[in-house]
Parts: sequence; C-alpha cells; structure tokens
Amino acid sequence: MFKGDQPIISPADDLLGRDSFARSLAEAILNYDSSDNLVIGLFGEWGSGKTSVINMAVGYLQNLPVPENRTPIVTKFNPWNFSDQNQLISEFFRHLSNVLEKPDYASKTEKAGEKLNLYSKFFSPLKFVPGLGQYTDIVQGVLQTAGSSATSLAVAMKKDITATRNELNSILAELPYKIIIVIDDIDRLNNAEIRQIFQLVKALADFPNTIYVLAFDKEVILRALAKVQEGSGLEYLEKVIQVPFEIPTISQSELESLFFRKLDEVIDFSEEEWDQTYWENLYHSGIKHFFKNIRDINRFVNIFRFGYKTLKGKVNPVDLIALTAIQVFTPDLYYGIRDNKDLFVGIWDSLTYGRAESTRERARSRCSRIIETVKELEPNVIEDFLQRLFPKLQAVYRNTYHSHGSLTDWRRSGRACSPDNFDLFFKLSISKGEISREEIQAILSAAKDAGGFASSLLALSNEGKITRFLDRLEDYTESLIPSENIEPIVSALMDVGDLFPEGEVGFYATPNSIRIIRIFHQLMRRIDNQAECFSIYKKAMGKATKSIYTILHELYGLRSAHGRDGSKDHVEPEEKRKVSTDQLDELEKIATEKLHIWAGEGTLAEHRNLPRILFSWKRLEGSPPVDDFVSDLVKTDDGLVKLIAAFLQRTYRRGLSDHVAKLVWRLNLEALGEFIPIQETATRLRLFSANPQFDKLDEHKKLAIQIFLGTVDGKIDDRF
Repeated sequence: MFKGDQPIISPADDLLGRDSFARSLAEAILNYDSSDNLVIGLFGEWGSGKTSVINMAVGYLQNLPVPENRTPIVTKFNPWNFSDQNQLISEFFRHLSNVLEKPDYASKTEKAGEKLNLYSKFFSPLKFVPGLGQYTDIVQGVLQTAGSSATSLAVAMKKDITATRNELNSILAELPYKIIIVIDDIDRLNNAEIRQIFQLVKALADFPNTIYVLAFDKEVILRALAKVQEGSGLEYLEKVIQVPFEIPTISQSELESLFFRKLDEVIDFSEEEWDQTYWENLYHSGIKHFFKNIRDINRFVNIFRFGYKTLKGKVNPVDLIALTAIQVFTPDLYYGIRDNKDLFVGIWDSLTYGRAESTRERARSRCSRIIETVKELEPNVIEDFLQRLFPKLQAVYRNTYHSHGSLTDWRRSGRACSPDNFDLFFKLSISKGEISREEIQAILSAAKDAGGFASSLLALSNEGKITRFLDRLEDYTESLIPSENIEPIVSALMDVGDLFPEGEVGFYATPNSIRIIRIFHQLMRRIDNQAECFSIYKKAMGKATKSIYTILHELYGLRSAHGRDGSKDHVEPEEKRKVSTDQLDELEKIATEKLHIWAGEGTLAEHRNLPRILFSWKRLEGSPPVDDFVSDLVKTDDGLVKLIAAFLQRTYRRGLSDHVAKLVWRLNLEALGEFIPIQETATRLRLFSANPQFDKLDEHKKLAIQIFLGTVDGKIDDRF
C-alpha cells in the first residue's frame, strides 16, 4: 500500500496509454527471426516509467500467440546485487545457466545451461568467501588441471574459454526460440559497473538467438561513459545498442490527470469540506510545479497517503497536500517552516508587531533565507505559494492584513496557518534516525579537531543517527568539506569506525563499514600527492586506538591497487596509487603491530569482525602468527565457542515466489577450516554440548554450535 515507486505490472493498471507501445515493442521482438544476437535500448529519464513499460512488454512476450515451440525464454537480471567485475560477469552467466537448466525447457536448452555454468567459472579466477568480504587465493576447480605455472594456466584458460564458447554458440544457434534478457536500472550503477554491463553484452555474452533489452537514462549513461571510456561515449553506446527506443514522453496534461486520479484514490471527498477555489489557487500557484514525472507523483502519494490516514478529519486536506509536496520535494523549506512557527502562523497584529517597515523588513529577511534553500523553483513562485498557504506573509510582502475573525475561520477549517492547527501538520516531520541539514553542518563546522569530531560521531551513533549521517556526509565530500578538514575526518573515522553498528542487514543493505570506506575514497581522491596521502593515512592509522577492522578494510583497498592479496583486477598504474610501494610497506607494518597489540590484550577475540580480521592478518603476515593466535584462543572451550560464534553468519534467501527474503543462519566450514580442524572441533563441541556449561551460554553461541554441528553432519546446507 505504501510503495511509493512501485511500477505497474499489468496493462489493466496503465493510466498513461503506454500499453500500446509495450505491445508493439513485444511484437517487434517476437517478429525478429534472425539468429544473430540483438541488443535493444529502452531510453527514458528517471521516473519516466521504463520499468512499467518493461513489465507490460514482458507480459506480452510471454502471452502473445507464437508458432508452436517458439515461445521465448524471458528472464530479468539485476546487476545491483553484485559489486565488482568478476562477480558481476560470473553471476550473470550463472543466473542465465540456472534459467536454462530448468526442467521446463528442452534438453538442448539444458545443455546450454550446463555450458554456461562452465563458462561462468572462467570469470571467477578468485574465490569469494561469502560474508567475509575478502578474496582468498583458492583457484577455481575448473583451472586446477591446467598446470602449475602462470603461463600454462593462461594458455589453457584461453583455449578452454574458446572451446566452451564455440560449443555454447553451436547449441544456442540451433534453438527454435529466443532467449530474451532484460537488464533494467543500469543508470543506477556506478560508472565502472555501467561500462562492465555494456562490455558483458557487447563482447562476452553476444550469443546466437539472444536478445537483450537494456533500460536506462541515456544522458546518465553518456556522462558515466565519458568518465571511464576512451573516445566518445555516444559512439561507444551506438556500437552496443542496435535498436534504440525512446519511452513515449508524458504531456503535462497526462501527468496532471494521473496526479488527480491518485488523489481521488486517497481522499474521500464525500467526507471532507473541500474548498475548490482555495484548492485551485494553491495548486496553480505552487503545487503543480513540483511534479515533473511519474516517480514524483508516486513519491508524493506514498507519503501523503500515510499522513492523510493519520490526520484525516483533523487538518485541512488542501494544506496537507501542499505541505506534503513541500516535505517531499523541498525538505529544507519544510523544516524552515516548521522551525519558524512565529513567522508563518496567525495574523500580523499591529498591537504586537506594529507597522514599522523595519519590523516587516526583518520578517522578510528571515523568510528570504528560508526561501533561498529552495533550488527547484523560482523565489517569486515560492513567495506567492507561501503567501496563499500562510496569509500572515501577505502583511510582510504586500502590506495586506487579516483580522482576528480570520483566525476563527482558519482554525475551524483546519488550516495550517492557524496557531492551533500548525503543529498537527508536523507530527510526522522527522523519522527516528533522521538528521537535519543544520545538524550536519554544525557537526562539520567542528571537523578541524579529530577528537571532537570523533566524539560527535559516537554521540550520533548512540542516538541511532550514524547511518543516516554517513549517508548524508557523502553529499559534502566532493568539494564542500575544506581540504584542511580531510585529515581530521579520516582520523576520526579510522579511530571510531569499528564502534558503529553495522546497520541493516539483508539483500540490499549497505553496512556502515562500507559507507566509511566510500567516504575515505571520496575524500582521498581529492588529494593527488602521494606524500600527503601517506601522511594522512600514517597519522590516522597510528593514532587509532578503538578500531582495527576499519584500518584493515582501508588497507585492503590500498593493497589491491598494488596487486597484493593475489587480485590483479584492481591494480592501478603507479601515478594513480595513493601511496608508493615503500609507503604501503610502512602502513602494513603499522597495521601488523596493532594486530599484535589487540591480540595480546585479548580484545581481538571479542571483535565482531574477527573472521575478516583473521583473513586480513593472514594476508599481511602469513599463517604462523594467525595460527598461534587461534591455537591459543581455542585452548579453552570459551575461546573455541567465541571463534565458532564469530563465523556464524546471517544470510537471506528469496524463492521465486517469495515477496520477502527469509533469514537463514549459515556457517562456512571451508572458511573456518582454514583456522581449525573441523572434525576434531565437531567431536569436541559434541562433548561440550552435553556439559552443563552449554546451558549457561547465551542464545547466539548456542545457535552457533548447533549450526556448526548441523552443517558438519550435512543437515544444514553451507552454500551461500
């Protein structure tokens, strides 16, 4: 009910006449009778309804009559789930393999699925340890027979890829039907990932009898390609997209009609006192200017529906529409109104305020500062809009005054300009965990002092606002944070980053540790001097006493740029590296020394990110010191249980018919087996679980032991 940006699925829900376009698109795809690969581009701005058109077109592709045995296979691939090139590409082929191997399809399709599954392995040279966020040097089984030398591996891999690709092409070329692959929302990926999608479609997956439908905002894609692609982004795009389509534009009248229909669905006009004249004046003076596309309407209706159900019968519905539009599209103006009640409500009483121009000028100045926060509309439009919504301003701007009798009318009709009603409109003004623009700026103004900034961050964390602050901080990293504040901000985050909650978990959640790394990246890329970068990192890492994982996490990126950790995918040329080889050696030494300190003090064993830290430590120093630490830790049952519990991971699985993901606890025995012997540990834990001490454990540790033993016994699947 409250999904503000939910695309339509059925043509029956189409209110903008897109159904005929979607059907024509589907018919054109079905009529394509060549076995050659085809790439179709569906262009449209954000909020123009691309996903709705795709949903309707997919419905037609699956249901329009076609000759017997020619019904196409249609699948959607969501690239949002994958974060780097190797993973994205291999997971694409794995996804397509799973689709083709379904029992619904013919044996040739199943063979194609098997070949695709093999093909995917060529793009996963490094194994990912799920939940740990780190790569290990375990080579995929498909390459294990290729020999020990790097040269023989490369030759064999190239040969095997070519052979597998040729077999796959032969199988797919014989299919009597098409495989249609839809990739939507490409414009929401980062620049590098956008290029990866086009490279995938253009060079790696241009199979016979496959048709790609790629949906995106063309201008966003061109800007992204201009930053990561040599030459013209337009020329590159035209080489990939063979058949471009533009989403039909929406006229202002169509948009307006849709907006009114959506309002009719929410407001029960039979039960409301609706002042049509007031509505039309407020709509044409301001409200209509906020809505540029379908997404704007959906965002608005989502929030308005919630507020209306809560405030129905208590406030004027026209004013609620107006203030909700302000809240959704110009939140700074919304908070400016909320925080300056005396400026907007009531009347300009000459006994209280007088009629002196200087008094009115001060009020105009205050109002102007609030209006200046609005970038979406012209100041004169906002002024006129606010004067109609809050008539008191008419005395400030036009020397027009209202009597005390107006206050009675406004109160009775539930108007926001009444002092008795004003606060009702702002009961839902700020969610728990939200943080205002003023609060952000106040914190950033004190960012010259690393200690003070760190204290502010911890206070935000205690208030449940740190996740939102880190999100909003990215709005300032590109240029608004002074260069001299980069070092104290990096130092503060490096010191207290481990103390923040990880944030929400799930398929699409971003942990706070990743947010911190993004902020480091955005700030440090503004510095093009290795000596200065090294100085910032050295001071930040050296002074950090409360965090170890944040240090190792950032160090991992610096090591990857040098080709360490076994990965060559993120290696950067020397001139683009933030630190030199010698400087990186020194930073690694700092991190290693801190690891030994944390291990010696006993705090490392208590860290919530212990598995990731252990893998990082092993890459830095090799196995001996890590093995010594783990061996010492697991001498006691308490230490062993701590280690097992640290490796217990919360995962989410979603079936094809599920609307929400299901929480599943898993324990990766392969990862854990790098540190302790699994079978010996299982024997030991079975004995311990029969001991009275087991009952004294907290529920998380009990669960960890149960999941471990269940996985060892094969009762629980350890695949992620």
